[in-house]
Amino acid sequence: MISIDILRTIPLLAHLDQQTLTDIGHQMHQRSYRPGQYILYEGEPPPGIFLVLQGRVRLSCTASDGREQVLDMVGPGENFNLVPVFDGQPNPMSARAMSPVECLLLPQPDVFHLITSHPDLTRAALSEMAGQLRELVGLVEDLAFRSVRARLARHLLAEAQEGTAELTHQELAERAGTVREMAGRALRRLAEEGLVRLARGRVIVLDAEGLARVIEE
Repeated sequence: MISIDILRTIPLLAHLDQQTLTDIGHQMHQRSYRPGQYILYEGEPPPGIFLVLQGRVRLSCTASDGREQVLDMVGPGENFNLVPVFDGQPNPMSARAMSPVECLLLPQPDVFHLITSHPDLTRAALSEMAGQLRELVGLVEDLAFRSVRARLARHLLAEAQEGTAELTHQELAERAGTVREMAGRALRRLAEEGLVRLARGRVIVLDAEGLARVIEE
């Protein structure tokens, strides 16, 4: 059984009562993944809901011509794969570990049993899916209405921790829905303007307010 203390560290579950968490803990399975390993594949049957305890997971979908669009990067406390668990359709995206990852898996059959017994879990799941839908709407708006430069600025602000975004140029390009060469040109321009400093495998944010203005250009 996964302890209640661990489950309370996950925002999706944090406000559930002790009995609900106890029942969930009995059904959870812990999983470990090495960097680069796929956790699930787009188009396959959904195994259940994943909750990240440690590490970073990249969520992406792939076009028929091989182009990849990164949908999100999720970290500790976050979850993924809610939607296919509830609609019964295949995974709409792939998930790959970008570092050593520790996850909890709540298998799909157990999800339905638990939400029948615990309406508070149902409300929590619906609220979480609504939040994820809003994030996807934001991604669509980015791709449709913002320049590559503005998209990169937004991702840099979102990813920066203590002034540093631990992302390569390739990863930033994938997040922004563009190619590495175009992302590289935009990043060099941001560096020339004194907004960021480029380093190997990371981008150091120097002027967060300036990046925020770029987003609104």
